[in-house]
Amino acid sequence: MPGLATTILAVANADIANDLHIGLGDLQWITSSYLIGLTASLVLAGKLGDRFGRRRVFLIGIAGFGLVSLIIGFSIPVVLIIALRAVQGVFGGFLTTNALSLLRVNFPERRLPAAIGIFNSVQGLSIAAGPVIGGVLVQNFGWRSTMFINVPIAVVCLIVGGILLREVRIPTSARFDYAGTILLVGGLTTLVYALIDAPTSGWSAPSTIILFAISMIAFVGFVLVERRAADPLVPLSLFRDRSFSAGAGLSVLAFFALNGSLFLVTLFWLQIQHVPATTVGVWVLPLGLSLLVGAVLSGRIIPRIGDRWSLFIGALLLAAGMVAMSFAQIDGGYSQLAVGLALVGFGLGLLVTATVNATVGNAPVVLAGPASGVQQTATRFGAALGVAILGGFMAITTSSSFGQQLDRSGLPTALTGPLRKLGSTAVAGGVAPIPTGAPGAVAAQIRAFTDVAFLHGMTTTMLISAAICVVGALVALIVRPRAVHEDDALDVEAERPFVTE
Repeated sequence: MPGLATTILAVANADIANDLHIGLGDLQWITSSYLIGLTASLVLAGKLGDRFGRRRVFLIGIAGFGLVSLIIGFSIPVVLIIALRAVQGVFGGFLTTNALSLLRVNFPERRLPAAIGIFNSVQGLSIAAGPVIGGVLVQNFGWRSTMFINVPIAVVCLIVGGILLREVRIPTSARFDYAGTILLVGGLTTLVYALIDAPTSGWSAPSTIILFAISMIAFVGFVLVERRAADPLVPLSLFRDRSFSAGAGLSVLAFFALNGSLFLVTLFWLQIQHVPATTVGVWVLPLGLSLLVGAVLSGRIIPRIGDRWSLFIGALLLAAGMVAMSFAQIDGGYSQLAVGLALVGFGLGLLVTATVNATVGNAPVVLAGPASGVQQTATRFGAALGVAILGGFMAITTSSSFGQQLDRSGLPTALTGPLRKLGSTAVAGGVAPIPTGAPGAVAAQIRAFTDVAFLHGMTTTMLISAAICVVGALVALIVRPRAVHEDDALDVEAERPFVTE
């Protein structure tokens, strides 16, 4: 459900806009509010699971996600939908984090990579399939059906989870870390909000600077509080393990590069090659299918070569996929980008499983909740950071290329001046800033300039993303090799202070 919710609305924006009579800004926040709620809740979800039961919080997440989806489907005011999407993200965090911590506690170390691989393959495939499923639902039943689909899924999961899952919690008499919770949730919320809003408001805008300052102050306060807390939200001892720190850092780098560049591929197809939205959803499938294969095979690969080399190979495959996609051409075919997407998907399937294994698998079972929350937060933070920073770099690069072409065009200054201002934002989205009433020849020329500028920005951004993945491969070498123990699953007698039911 959280995977589908991340991408299923990608092809529903036009239907939502027509139904609710809203513009681009509201559409962006319908998506962004979900990301904010999800990112802010992941670490807290792990601690709540440890305190009150991982199974219980997991099932609450499923029930809440399904219920909020149902309410969104019947909602009309856009402000209410945006708020409910944030709540939906919170419940998504509850079930995602505790799913991982339940895996950690139920599988021995040698089988854990296979379990995580299956988990990540389902999650990755749902993300990739979101636009396809969304396209079919929107075309036949309208955008609200993309919310209603979560309801039967939630019901089935509640029944199966209630029957099959055993409860695991970690009893403690220590006071709950309220101060740490407020500081961390507040810091993550303001930081992600600032990253999402900065490309629109401006990186130097007072509102952006204030939000970044608030988030930094909150994080510094959080570290100070955690050092003294009796039962910290995130035990800082986790970060003393170099494998855990490297795994979390690599999660940030990988998703920074991935989300900061892959959204350009869909824009390229939609805006430059004018491929129908439903076709684009199908064309993205090589990413999801190869991710599925990579994630499943990771269960066999990681126990043989270890986390370090699995992370190293996965990061290099990501880099290779980015480089392959950087050779795209305006009138080029589909196959080259498909190969790049397949390389990225396979590398991601291997890398994500290995990062979870390096973080959650390296953490003691009693700290699986906070460790899961940190790892999942790192991926979401990396994604938001990549879209904001690489998206900003894309805007600068395309604007520069567009301006250089205008300088060489021979068009009158009275026309190129306004075009240069319009092109500073429009061209990065693949939109040609053609003035109303422009002659056909001039319109065609501006369209050609836009295509060339977009492709230049996309190529450069892909190569930067590839370089970031190479840096990630070097970070992977920090992960230490470790022995694998057959009996590392939760042994109720040997692993006190657990309580299982």
